[in-house]
Amino acid sequence: MLTILLATLVICFAINVPIGFALAIAALFAMIFSGNLPLTLIPMRMVAGANSFPLLAIPFFMLAGAIMERGGVSRRIVELASTLVGHVRGGLAAVSILGCTFFAAISGSTPATAAAIGNLTIPEMEKRGYERSYAAAVVAAAACLGVIIPPSITMVIFGVTANVSVGKLLIGGIVPGCFLSVLLLFMNRYMSGKLGYPTEERHSWKERLRTLADASWGLMMPIIILGGIMSGVFTPTESSAIAVVYGLIVGFFVYRELTLKDLVPIFYKASLNSAMIMLLIAAANPFGWLMTVEQVPTIVSHSILSFSTNKYVIYFLMLVIYLILGTFMETAAIILLIVPVFAPIAEQVGIDLVQFGVITVISLAIGMATPPVGISLFACCSIANVNMGEITKKILPFLIVMILGLLFLAYVPIITTFLPNLLM
Repeated sequence: MLTILLATLVICFAINVPIGFALAIAALFAMIFSGNLPLTLIPMRMVAGANSFPLLAIPFFMLAGAIMERGGVSRRIVELASTLVGHVRGGLAAVSILGCTFFAAISGSTPATAAAIGNLTIPEMEKRGYERSYAAAVVAAAACLGVIIPPSITMVIFGVTANVSVGKLLIGGIVPGCFLSVLLLFMNRYMSGKLGYPTEERHSWKERLRTLADASWGLMMPIIILGGIMSGVFTPTESSAIAVVYGLIVGFFVYRELTLKDLVPIFYKASLNSAMIMLLIAAANPFGWLMTVEQVPTIVSHSILSFSTNKYVIYFLMLVIYLILGTFMETAAIILLIVPVFAPIAEQVGIDLVQFGVITVISLAIGMATPPVGISLFACCSIANVNMGEITKKILPFLIVMILGLLFLAYVPIITTFLPNLLM
């Protein structure tokens, strides 16, 4: 049965069947050829996989991000970032990185971050003399922070899959996300000096405070979410619903850029993206159940532990596997398929599962900016009208510095764990 399961999955991948349908088809064929498993198990397992209260956070966070994006938050965030870092060498690219950092704390999604910030800054960078491929690469790399800095949809999926506190995961992503943002800013400063990109006008503190006040309504959303979770006022799932209500209030009554007509495309976009993720989660459940029946997690665990019992060697192997898989598989699919295998191994060798979850999400976030299937690359290629080869050359230095940052965060776990342990 295992042979049929994996062979069908590979064939589906080869003919470009969407990952959610590929998992369901593979499970269906495996059950048919097994001869002793009722096919009714597939819908039953799919319902069981999607029937989870924490997963309600996914459509709500999607909706909150779409509301804030449409409600004028992204433009105000870019203006704030411009007053803060626009005067450094390569200032407009630095604005893109800082803008993605701020917007990541609102959207929880890499494609949303890339679209919201890239549509504003990439055309401006091109006007100021930046190569289009470099402008696109900067935004593609920084947009990866969208799933690291809370609220993060990917961390919700990891928490549900590995049975880890979603609240601790969200808080654990704050410091690593900011650390990676600083690394990207330094790399941009080096590359911009090397390529001779310009600086922007230095703004006064009065102007900075004005833009901060203007953007503060949008920036308050992650503070409300995390403050409520840490204080125990509401759960991460409830916080996502509060984020939607807060976004509507800001969009309609504070910034006044939302209209009733805007709600149709906002709800459509959020519903479509949420449905794709939920279908994937549901389809992965019968597939994962069959893998468990065939004792695949146990076999893989024994294979890895027989290779080495050293915690650091095992951690490195898992990170390499994540980075490789991230180049050609969708992030949620990797979590649903691999984390049930890796999480028990990590726990067995003494790795903190909250830290492991954050490092897993960072590894897969880097995959979003890695060819050939990086979703962040595709989004920015479309905005900048460049091809994959052009953007790949320019993004390599940013990928290298992010991977070095990943290794540092993996082997210095206190950076990730001290805040969740302190606050929760």
